[in-house]
Amino acid sequence: MPYVAITLNELGILDSGQNRMEDARKEFEEALRTCRRLAQKDSETYLPYVAMTLDHLAPLASVQKRKKETRKE
Repeated sequence: MPYVAITLNELGILDSGQNRMEDARKEFEEALRTCRRLAQKDSETYLPYVAMTLDHLAPLASVQKRKKETRKE
């Protein structure tokens, strides 16, 4: 179920809005791992969750001056 990943994404958004960037990054990364595991079983359903999580993680990496990670994501 994607509920854990969705919750982690929401927590990441909340933390980034409160300038807790390291906590946000950890939550987004955990959400990404969860989404990727789900996408291995059902890519049509869960790849959009992977994309959504990357959409949240990449700008955060940019703000944190993680250029290699930003380019990767």
